[in-house]
Amino acid sequence: MELRMVDPRTLLDNPTNPRGKLPPDHADAQLEASVREHGILQPPAVRERPKGLTVRWGSRRLRAALAAGLPEIPVLVLGPEEPEGEDEIRALIENVARKTMTPVDQWREIEKLASGKWTEDAIACVLALPVRTIQKLRLLGRIHPPMLERMHQGDMPNEGQMRAIAAAPAEEQAQVWKKTKPKRGETVAWYAVAQALAKRRFYARDAAFGPDEAAAFGIAWEEDLFAPADEDSRSTTRTDAYLAAQQAWLEANLPEGGSVVPLDQYGRPQLPKGAHETYRSKPGEGDLVASAVDPRTGEIRHVVYQMPQKRTAAGAPALPAKPRADLTQKGVSMVGDMRTDALHAALRDNPIDDPTLLALLVLALAGQNVSVRSGVPGLGGIGGRTAAANRLVEGGAITSDPDTLRRAAREALVHTLSCRDNDSQSGPVARLAGERIGADAHLPNMATADFLACLSKAAVERAAVDEGVAPEPTGKATRAALIRHVGQGRYVHPAATFGLTADELAAARERRRIQRGYGAAGTDAGDDGAEDGATVVAIEDGAAGFGPADEADDVGRSDVADDEPGGDGDPDTADARAPSPARRRRTREGGREARAA
Repeated sequence: MELRMVDPRTLLDNPTNPRGKLPPDHADAQLEASVREHGILQPPAVRERPKGLTVRWGSRRLRAALAAGLPEIPVLVLGPEEPEGEDEIRALIENVARKTMTPVDQWREIEKLASGKWTEDAIACVLALPVRTIQKLRLLGRIHPPMLERMHQGDMPNEGQMRAIAAAPAEEQAQVWKKTKPKRGETVAWYAVAQALAKRRFYARDAAFGPDEAAAFGIAWEEDLFAPADEDSRSTTRTDAYLAAQQAWLEANLPEGGSVVPLDQYGRPQLPKGAHETYRSKPGEGDLVASAVDPRTGEIRHVVYQMPQKRTAAGAPALPAKPRADLTQKGVSMVGDMRTDALHAALRDNPIDDPTLLALLVLALAGQNVSVRSGVPGLGGIGGRTAAANRLVEGGAITSDPDTLRRAAREALVHTLSCRDNDSQSGPVARLAGERIGADAHLPNMATADFLACLSKAAVERAAVDEGVAPEPTGKATRAALIRHVGQGRYVHPAATFGLTADELAAARERRRIQRGYGAAGTDAGDDGAEDGATVVAIEDGAAGFGPADEADDVGRSDVADDEPGGDGDPDTADARAPSPARRRRTREGGREARAA
């Protein structure tokens, strides 16, 4: 063979080329880009013919050189000692026996080049690929090495799983791999790996706020390189900051007649009582707009509605509009969660004297969320309360060890008392218990974007003034100023502390009065006549007292027990206190009138 430098335009193409169908255009474009940048790395083989040098194998390289406009390329001229009968088998071997790199090898090599002196733009130019594709291949090349090696061996995840794995930080990949690494001979449970690494994301395309708000709330967008290049695939895993930014934008850009409302059980803005939806995309004359941020998707949802016209007597002034509450429904729920966590921490850690501990147990059993079932096996005391009770039993007898009793009492209280804004709420007894044992000290810092977004503008301004911060022109700016002022310190909103306000105590006593006045003992069958939160409780020096001072004679006995024989009152006087049939009838009639009212 002879190596020569020749003008590629003088070469004749192979008339017996075994590749009858040409490769796709993008493959030829890649080869052309490589030849343009680095020249011909492997010279085509040619033979002397009467009409000139004719290519025997290497036609694609010749076309790439012509497309790149190279003035000269190297060729291997086959001599007479090279039998012509082998040209066709060699051309076939050139196209069949050559094996392309595996995907994992390509990822690793591109990451190695980009980590060295090559830029992503240069690699993309040489390989005739978009820069976005090079970035995606680099991301795949940085997958945790043991995972990458399993993929190299042929154990590959699907595209969705690959996306979740590649998007996760390297240290998280290493931690998850340590937990999910398969045993010898087993395949990788890629679905478990992807599920452990997947994170909840909100997308920039659903954000109403702009770059300035994103920067203010510390939101950095991440590009999904696996998504189509023509769509906005930016997202963030800072979901709390995203929701706070959406809420702040919504409050600052409410349309005329607009209001921020909670979501209903169907995930739609909750309309005021009596309102009817107009199903219009844009509000018209007389229309109002209810808006809310969906915490599941981060999107802002709007509903256009109208209120029925108020009917008033002639000349009578319309009633003033009800002022907006300081806390939204979400804020009420957050306060309940914070109080419950603080209450449980105080029950576990704070010093509690034995009389108070016994009083708290009595209070806990009076909570709204406590249900005692008698006579049905297996339903009395479940979950944590059962575990606490089991602590007290040693060898079939109740222990007398004070420390064990105290720990069991604390554990039972933790699994009973709750301030959460759902059906687990204990009512006023949990608030009073928390105040008694100093649970306020366990409440978290509430100067956060998530919590302050639940306050009305007026409430935020009052909170700022209380902390010595001057209110800003907008609620969003005031919240930000308050957060900066508190910094790493601690701020607790007054509405979240455990102590009951005078209004709350008065309302509870009124409910108690109504309950007593219309006789819980005299109600019809199936109606206990009680209301949630009707019990007013105060702890004084370790004793539990129910109701105000004028009801002191009721301490230690229930309404039902006092009015009916067989209660826990004095057995010697039970018959004397037993109500007469006439009194029972009057009590039932009073109870029905109260319910009707």
